[in-house]
Amino acid sequence: MHYFIDGYNMLFRLMNDAKDHLQAGRELIILDLNKKIALLEIDVTIVFDAPFQFGEGSRTHFDQLEILFTAERETADEFILEEIKESAEPQKEIVVTSDKQLARRVRNQQGQTQSVEEFWEWLNRSYKNKCRHKKKEQKGLSQPVEEMTCPPLPTLKRKIPDHNASLEKCEDYYTQIFTERWKKIAETESKQKTAKKKEQQQRQPPPRRPKRRKDPFAPAESQQPDEATQMERWLKIFEKRIES
Repeated sequence: MHYFIDGYNMLFRLMNDAKDHLQAGRELIILDLNKKIALLEIDVTIVFDAPFQFGEGSRTHFDQLEILFTAERETADEFILEEIKESAEPQKEIVVTSDKQLARRVRNQQGQTQSVEEFWEWLNRSYKNKCRHKKKEQKGLSQPVEEMTCPPLPTLKRKIPDHNASLEKCEDYYTQIFTERWKKIAETESKQKTAKKKEQQQRQPPPRRPKRRKDPFAPAESQQPDEATQMERWLKIFEKRIES
């Protein structure tokens, strides 16, 4: 699988002050992405708009990460859509963007999409798990090695829309809040149901053994010894009366 990241869309979604520190924010995103995808060994291209650039676009590599600036008067959306269109296997191309219009056009071309928030959460979780796994592998070696330390992962910052924000930005913001809270409620209810089932199972008495049914074709039971003794006693009395 190959990932195309809508660069500025990710930058503005993850950093509140990205507009004031555009170059610094871009470098921070590039460094953080490169560190994580290098460990996870995934193929990623991050695309930035360069509408005021003269001439052709530029394509460079920073270790594991491919960095691309579009050509003159070409947007990142246009470049990504063209790449998906020319791809021999568009279903193996994943575009990371929270731009709903771009995501819809990518899916129309049989490509896959993932929001910035979903990708960022998955990337951090996978990176953390990989670091933990490497620590366990190093501890299992016979010779002591330098322990690998995982730096603290940056937290995801959600930008609160101001009173001049567009309707689409407000909708995205409150949709994210609703989705997160709904997931927490669903997880809590699922845990409560599981705990209730376990409690009910513990309270239930053990199952009773089924009663053995009588076989109607079974042979008749033999006479009891008391009945046989009583019959003999009557016979003796009868014989005595005949003899007298």
